[in-house]
Amino acid sequence: MNTINTRSLHPGDIVSFHFPHREGDAPYPRPCLVMETTEDEVVLAYGTTSKEKANAGCEIRLNADFADCGLQRATRFVLARRLRVAMNDPRLAPRASDGSPVIGHLTSGLHGRLQDLRNLISASWPNTALRQQAERHGIHPRRQPRRGLGRGMGADRL
Repeated sequence: MNTINTRSLHPGDIVSFHFPHREGDAPYPRPCLVMETTEDEVVLAYGTTSKEKANAGCEIRLNADFADCGLQRATRFVLARRLRVAMNDPRLAPRASDGSPVIGHLTSGLHGRLQDLRNLISASWPNTALRQQAERHGIHPRRQPRRGLGRGMGADRL
């Protein structure tokens, strides 16, 4: 069994992680953005290759520069959907070569965007303890109703 090396995680790192769905565990690891680290915990933002517009404005999009960040496809990190986990969380998926879950890094130009969004998120909470508690439970914004679905047609369950 590989030992997971998370000692050098930093904001802006991109890691492989089994990010849970609202309904339960994820079947495969996906790229997630490290938003914040403490001695014991890391806050991860959900990464997706979906082009939908949900959570627009609270995201970091890697389009032309995805390869420079260590990714194989254009990806957007949805900071509105995030999770605070222990540094030794078993859902971090280590690489066989060095035991690190890190698969890439934001370019230096995108670090400013990450910091701006972190500041906006922090300012939107009444205090740090409440934000951290919510992040430990996982923040999964409600999906927006899809076009064509009206009231009473399941739009509230999407």
